[in-house]
Amino acid sequence: MRITSLAFLGFVLITLIVYKAVPAKKQWWVLLAASVVFYLSFSIGDIFVMIGTALLVYFAALGVQKQKDAYAIWLKENKATADKATKKETKSLFQKKQKLIVAGTSAVTIGILFLCKYYGPLASGVNGLFNTKLWTAENLLLPLGISYYSFQLLGYLVDVHRDIAAAEKNPLKVLLFGGFFLSIMQGPFNRWNDLAPQLCAEERKRLTFQDNRSAVLRIVGGYVKKLCIADQFAIISNEVFTNYTKYKGIGVALGIVCFAVQLYADFSGYMDIIVGIGQLFGIKMPENFRQPFFSRNMSEFWQRWHITLGLWLKDYVFYPILKSNLFKNLGKAIAGKFGKEASRRIPTYLGMLILWTTIGLWHGAGMHYVFGVGILQFLYIFLGEIFEPLFVRIKKLLRINDNKLYWHIFQSLRCTALMMFAWVFFNASSIRVALQILKNLLRRPLLRHLLAVFSDQTVDGPVRTLIYFALCIALLIAVDLLHEKGFSVREYICKKPYPVRLAFYLLLAFALVIFGAYGRQFILKDFIYMDF
Repeated sequence: MRITSLAFLGFVLITLIVYKAVPAKKQWWVLLAASVVFYLSFSIGDIFVMIGTALLVYFAALGVQKQKDAYAIWLKENKATADKATKKETKSLFQKKQKLIVAGTSAVTIGILFLCKYYGPLASGVNGLFNTKLWTAENLLLPLGISYYSFQLLGYLVDVHRDIAAAEKNPLKVLLFGGFFLSIMQGPFNRWNDLAPQLCAEERKRLTFQDNRSAVLRIVGGYVKKLCIADQFAIISNEVFTNYTKYKGIGVALGIVCFAVQLYADFSGYMDIIVGIGQLFGIKMPENFRQPFFSRNMSEFWQRWHITLGLWLKDYVFYPILKSNLFKNLGKAIAGKFGKEASRRIPTYLGMLILWTTIGLWHGAGMHYVFGVGILQFLYIFLGEIFEPLFVRIKKLLRINDNKLYWHIFQSLRCTALMMFAWVFFNASSIRVALQILKNLLRRPLLRHLLAVFSDQTVDGPVRTLIYFALCIALLIAVDLLHEKGFSVREYICKKPYPVRLAFYLLLAFALVIFGAYGRQFILKDFIYMDF
């Protein structure tokens, strides 16, 4: 059931009607049934992997909670008689049991993820390099959203271990949290304490007409981003990245720019649709974008792009690594030889390298993912911090004012250019292909190389297509600029008189009908991040 299909809109409408008709205490059953139906619309077999993972985590969380409760009972019974050392030893014993449960469950869950998503490409690569005959898992399931629900469920388990959340006694509620149909495909990454209370609330705030109107506007705006911008730019980017040997210079540059716009409009458009639908159900989903192309440096960019993934990995991967005994001992060893500053920086950079490698691997098993959205991002941030003192001196020498608009524009363009470079590896089929595309980019930019991109890909020809693309980019920049300044276009329209609102609704409908990517040249595409 594609998000861009009429079937999905009908599915959401029916679910919403039933959801509103039942008492608040029973509404989570509607969401669970809808999530199961939605998942089954993609694959019947896949759902058993998700249910198995959810049950595994459910029983593991109960096991962790049981150890916590057992220690609390022991402490209550022996508080007056046990000495400090005994209390410490007993607490450590119960904590070790909890850690074993968490570690074992994590190993099994990640093992399932590895087998379904990574083993096949890895085995094929080994067979190609060493002429072996390893099983390549051709018929193995790749469950929808496995990267999302696996991480979310493990986050819930860790939160129970950390006393951030209490173990849920109803396995169906854990299943709903992991398989919620609005976040199963592309996120956002949810935390148990944020989402579960909303899904299973016994009382709900009554939505106003204004709330519903704002939600519908956001949903329609998301579809405009996807169908009128992302899928139109995809026609050019797919042509250039697929037939990369045909294009050079400015033609390659156009393909790279088109993919950057496609990726942003595709992913942020999806999030607008999902967050808007969630709002109709009275469920607040976390935001995943905050005007990323206005970032001044790469660290800031990743605080604005795919926000929930970065925060999840920081809390459940990066910080635990830095707090581990291995890294603490490493810091002490470095301090003795190289000083306190080195003992802080080196373990942090090693942790960052592991973090970014994990981010790259999360996107896929190919080395182009590991490098493009992993190691290369680490190098951007690492080199930026290392050379920051030099940059400060240069700015001082050139009398550059950090607060001036021209400098902010330069920094934003620099970040965008660096990300476009990285996204060449992200979108290419391999590192070799990415390097060939970049090599072609540097070749002599002839006009015929640009015109060739449009030869079989567009109906209206290069001039009209470029004008349309320029207007789309200008629209995205204008809306993001207003949001950056704290001005919400959606809320502004919602407060206007009915004739103004009607004109705006008709404009959006016109855009979807006229500029949506339909017809003989358009192949209906899923959202990019559904592949991860």
